Amino acid sequence: MRLLLAACLVMGGCVLLESPTKTPETAAPLGQAEIRSAPGAADKISVGKSNKADVRAALGDAIVVDFESGYEVWVYREHSREKAPPPATELVLLFDPSGTLTKKRIR
Repeated sequence: MRLLLAACLVMGGCVLLESPTKTPETAAPLGQAEIRSAPGAADKISVGKSNKADVRAALGDAIVVDFESGYEVWVYREHSREKAPPPATELVLLFDPSGTLTKKRIR
């Protein structure tokens, strides 16, 4: 009986020493303009309410396209864990000249 108890304790200790499974939060760090999930990122911001500072704080830096009219398009790409990824899903955001988010689209 003592031998069985000792074996259980040793096995239990080994389980505790195993490295934890990687979760999206602990996976490889994101690069510039990368997000883990386009729908998840889109849920963090609101059309008509969020401004550039809000979006940058929530999602980080983006790929920015400026227009002479004062509008800006910001693009974020989903991070791919695969070596040969399919075309990336993107979150595309349109800001008006005042800096307010006017449209968001996942493509």
